[in-house]
Amino acid sequence: MEYGRFIEDGKKYEIVTPLTPAPWSNCLYNDSYYLEVSQTLQGAGYLVEDYNRRKCISDYRYFYLADRESGEVWNPNYIPLAKKPDSYSCVHGIWTTELKSRQQGIETSIQVMVTPNESREIWSVTLYNAGNEAREISLYSIFGFDDHGVMGGECVYDADAEVIVKYAFPYHTLYEEKEKVETQKAYYYVFPSQTPNSCEMSKMRFFGNQGENAIPDGVKNGKLSGIKGEAEDFCGAFSFDITIPAGEKVTLHLEAGAALDKAEIIARKDVFDQKAIQQAEAETDSYWKEAIAGFYLETPDKNLNAFGNYWLKKQITLLTRQNRGSSYCPVRNQLQDALGYAMIQPEKAETYILDVMKLQNSNGFIQQWHDTTGAPPRGLCLLTHTDGPVWLVICTEALIRQCGSRELLERQIGYADGSCGSVWEHLKVALIYLTKNVGKHGLCLIGDGDWNDPMNGAGRDGEGESVWLSMATVYAAKLFLPYLEAVDREGYDEISQAIAKMKVAINTSAWCEKWYAAAIHDDGTLLGSEEDRLFLNTQSWAIMSGVADEHRTKILMETIQSNLATPFGPLLLYPPFEAWDEHWGRISVKKSGTTENGSVYCHASMFLAYAQARIGSGDGLYETLWQTLPTNPNNPPEMNTQLPIYLANYYYGLKDSANFGRSSRHYGTGTVAWMLMLLIEELLGVKATVDGIKIQPCLPHDWKKVACEKRYRDAIYQITIIRGNENKLCVDGIPYENELLPYEQDKTYKIEMEYKYEYR
Repeated sequence: MEYGRFIEDGKKYEIVTPLTPAPWSNCLYNDSYYLEVSQTLQGAGYLVEDYNRRKCISDYRYFYLADRESGEVWNPNYIPLAKKPDSYSCVHGIWTTELKSRQQGIETSIQVMVTPNESREIWSVTLYNAGNEAREISLYSIFGFDDHGVMGGECVYDADAEVIVKYAFPYHTLYEEKEKVETQKAYYYVFPSQTPNSCEMSKMRFFGNQGENAIPDGVKNGKLSGIKGEAEDFCGAFSFDITIPAGEKVTLHLEAGAALDKAEIIARKDVFDQKAIQQAEAETDSYWKEAIAGFYLETPDKNLNAFGNYWLKKQITLLTRQNRGSSYCPVRNQLQDALGYAMIQPEKAETYILDVMKLQNSNGFIQQWHDTTGAPPRGLCLLTHTDGPVWLVICTEALIRQCGSRELLERQIGYADGSCGSVWEHLKVALIYLTKNVGKHGLCLIGDGDWNDPMNGAGRDGEGESVWLSMATVYAAKLFLPYLEAVDREGYDEISQAIAKMKVAINTSAWCEKWYAAAIHDDGTLLGSEEDRLFLNTQSWAIMSGVADEHRTKILMETIQSNLATPFGPLLLYPPFEAWDEHWGRISVKKSGTTENGSVYCHASMFLAYAQARIGSGDGLYETLWQTLPTNPNNPPEMNTQLPIYLANYYYGLKDSANFGRSSRHYGTGTVAWMLMLLIEELLGVKATVDGIKIQPCLPHDWKKVACEKRYRDAIYQITIIRGNENKLCVDGIPYENELLPYEQDKTYKIEMEYKYEYR
């Protein structure tokens, strides 16, 4: 069964049934508000405070239509009564979701949006009478309000202002916390654009005792009680009696959200009219057009275009600006998300990367897990994961290239211990730390884990070494050393020599004839050897970093293909753990086939794709990209169960399970940043450097033509690449010989490239 399709060149996704395999939810958001809205318009609204989400509007939003003559009652959004509609369409867009359905001769459109600034959601409901006679219809809307319960609270209708307001003093435990929490937005509200016939503030009174799947008592009665709610499950419900002439439509609007006080709510209500809503729509549309600018691509793969042009940009913006929904986080997530954000908004991504840089110690180390609020360390924050410095180098170097700014290298940034250094000094000490913090085999110490957090058994005694981190250090040095050579020759020489030694150490201590091991345990045991299991990342990064020579690279690619390949990308490791292994640690007791224990971990799939690009395999690169997309025809939404407008964290990896290939449906993943970078800089080959743009495509052999538009600094490059018999370049119709494209501020260039494919 087909559940939906991209429309409008991928800008929107239309779902054609309410009965999807799982809730297929769009996320609408700004920096202070986050709303999930499913194909039946269900989902919670959250305040975003210091990156943490606090629910204010509960998970349910129901709309009921009642024919006052026939007595028929139905939900235009299908649930909870679940009466089959004559037609049904839910269209998820970048900043809006619109549901359209037809039932009992009434065509209903319900649209919701979250504006760029306020903690609110705006709903528009339009009823069209498709019949030949006037209809007497009652519309009931009900939104739930979240409530902690312990503090009591009340929900009241202000008849003069025509608003429902729920308030409870914010929950707190310590006496000293009272002053802090009283500044929270604790006034939750809903109001309509026209005077309601009645209202309800009690969920129990609205539904009665038959549950949500029966026609609610409030609807049966034809009028809601209007009695305030006190210390119970609160709601904001309205009824509207509407006469709709034949062939005509009626529209009303609702706003729900949170505010600091009631006065703020009333001020919003006072300007809530059709003109204000149209203005809000225009501002939201304009905001998102700018937010997802930066580049556009056109390839033969329409699904890839949809993700590259719209949905990856939306996802990376959310992950970066809302810090994946939590102040409790690892810097590797923050930095990689900001790397992806730099692909579309480098000037805004700069803030996020440099803020993380301030957490670095002057010795080069940066604590991996931390809390952005400055709260005392807890949980993973108490552990020492050793990969923080390497991500600082990799992601800052990408930012510098996207900004095209050597001046950024000289920016002075403070260290966590109070001293200060330039950006390039921060990156230098990060690499020096990594090259000196090594074990007896000359590889980076693993501490409590590296990229693979749950591999926490290898370094319990402080002597375990990470093969992956050592490779990543070599890779990071390759990126940064050209900058360092220009400003600090002594530092350049020191790091270059250390990296050369580390490459030798990796190839001496970690090579296992068919692949590289993952780590060396405290006791010297090689984890991930041929007698143990195959770990994807050290194979991909051996190629990315240049640690593996041409001969070993060929062996690695064959090993990956024969041992890890699935129809939707490579397994992260094989075989998965089935029982506790004290050498590996927590990863061994994770459910096999999930996350790091043998899933198709999409973030790691992108590392393989990058390795494929490094060896010039356009076919391999493209295959890994499209396999990872939830539109993959070999693992389509009907099988993976996921709404195909975002990248998920992983696909379930046990081949003998009925759940093989099922999506985790988890939105937070480093996959997004790497896929954005791969699309732009590797597949299309439009590479930003600190000095300008160059083009080095890595296309699949059967693509004849691609095009893109790329913004770099204050110039626009409109690029067309076609398959040809030679490599040649024209700028504005004139043959061009230089590797770097010309740059002039505020200029638009037309670039044409003929590209000769060399199959590998």
